[in-house]
Amino acid sequence: MELKKIKFGTSLGYYLWLVICIGAFLGLYFGLRKKSKKVQSWSLFGILAFNFVMHFLKLALPQYSGFPAILRKCSFENICAVSTLIFPFIYLSKWKAGKDYMFYLGLVSGILGCVAPMPVASMNLAFYEPEVIRYYICHAGIWIVPLLMVLFGLHELNWRRIWKTFVIYFAVLGVIIINELILIRIGWVKTSSMDEFFDANSRDMGYAIGLPDSMQGAAKYVLWLTPKAWRNVPILWELFPVIILGGILAFSACMIWDHKRFKEDIINFYNTVKVKVPAFFAKAKAGVKITENLDTEIAEDGEEQEENSL
Repeated sequence: MELKKIKFGTSLGYYLWLVICIGAFLGLYFGLRKKSKKVQSWSLFGILAFNFVMHFLKLALPQYSGFPAILRKCSFENICAVSTLIFPFIYLSKWKAGKDYMFYLGLVSGILGCVAPMPVASMNLAFYEPEVIRYYICHAGIWIVPLLMVLFGLHELNWRRIWKTFVIYFAVLGVIIINELILIRIGWVKTSSMDEFFDANSRDMGYAIGLPDSMQGAAKYVLWLTPKAWRNVPILWELFPVIILGGILAFSACMIWDHKRFKEDIINFYNTVKVKVPAFFAKAKAGVKITENLDTEIAEDGEEQEENSL
């Protein structure tokens, strides 16, 4: 097994970085868990701020060249890029739904980025090269910070807000597409036709356009949830897979940290139904009796009028 190169699942360098990422998480957890909330909060923000700066400093690396087109790499070009750029600001805000998004999408996209490092693997780089180091630091930070944020109690998940995460996610996909269109308009991205723009193989747009050919093997696990008419429609192709599969993952996470509130809501719902349903049927039954009485009175009045007329 080769050591130096980052090759998905087949090199020691690949597994070495997975161990480093897990070790970084454990080191930060045990190093910060007994610290004050202030120290924990600013330490995690420091990681996000460092990632934000590295997102721009990568342009100094030899793998990124060709001004001004290369500036696209600093824009909202994919999910992880958006996360790197907006997470520091969401973290400092009081936007609870945004922090939920940090947690759910940070864990999924950050861990996937570390487990399947396709960008650096495609560059055929050694595990110690600066771009590989930058890549893993940024992607590890995307999932380590939100996870520690919840573990340290700096943010409280709420299962009632899960639906808002999906709204934010699809809005982010829209931002990625708009970002790409703007870059094409100002000439930073060259596209010969709209067919090329809608080609998922040409550029990394966070799968907003669709799945590239390299992922067609994995596509069978998600596309069965997508109506055939939607499979080539940007964003809509992943609507049901994200809501159904993502909903299961998000709900499972909430059952770890928010199970008490969920239990209380279920009990309250049951008690409400237990009271209101019988009351509803009682009112309905009373309404039927009133209607029957009215019909009887109307019929009797009609008979009396007929007798009087005779």
